[in-house]
Amino acid sequence: MYTIRVRGHLDERLLHWLHEAQVVNQPDGAAVLTTTIADQTEFYSVLIKMRDPGLPLIALHEQTEIEDIP
Repeated sequence: MYTIRVRGHLDERLLHWLHEAQVVNQPDGAAVLTTTIADQTEFYSVLIKMRDPGLPLIALHEQTEIEDIP
């Protein structure tokens, strides 16, 4: 699971391409995308979809679950 924050709001065209992602356009002009990415190829595909319309990357965060160790 990844959270990607970009400067700029995502329009309907991008939202269509990212149909499996949760996208929240923020009041400060940023957009936060939360999605599950299966592999490195899919990861770069998502980043390219953000880069092509010129949305600068602000932050990228991988969400990991911490397992309890007995």
